[in-house]
Amino acid sequence: GSVTVTAATGSLTAGSYSGVVTLSATGATSVTVPVTFTVTAPLAPTISSNPTSLSFSGTQGGANPANQAITITNSGSGTMSWTASDNAAWLTLSPASGTGNGTISASVNTSTLAAGTYNAVITLAATGATNTPQTVTVSLTVNAAPTPAIGASPASLAFSAQQGGGNPANQTLSLSNTGGGTLTWTASDNA
Repeated sequence: GSVTVTAATGSLTAGSYSGVVTLSATGATSVTVPVTFTVTAPLAPTISSNPTSLSFSGTQGGANPANQAITITNSGSGTMSWTASDNAAWLTLSPASGTGNGTISASVNTSTLAAGTYNAVITLAATGATNTPQTVTVSLTVNAAPTPAIGASPASLAFSAQQGGGNPANQTLSLSNTGGGTLTWTASDNA
């Protein structure tokens, strides 16, 4: 015949357990079968992100820089639920949570920022992960808005006429923006 032996984890913690199954029959010598039962720890997720740093650059008063992606992966085992948060008002993360592998879109808003360098940290946390939390550093450089500059050509004008005669021919003064941004100009004279 055969006997089915079943092991039940019940409330056992991780570790090794041993026991004996004894087979006996009337008139026969008993036989013992040693049994070993190993209970392993639950599978643990490990949170990983790529890249581990982001760098943005924009111009004061200009369009926001393009969004950048952070890839979240479970490089361990088991199920991983994660959250993402940051410590800067100018930085936005979407989505801010997920289960399993995922991608976060990081965007920056430069509209209210003065020229300068700004730093932030994105914190990635996963319940039960062996290495939680992980961080992604973020730097943002906001360049000063370009300033216009007036260029004039020619650099000087000279008229010549005979007293009582006709007026000299008109001359043209060409203006150009030799700087950046938008040049709004006016012309005036003192004579």
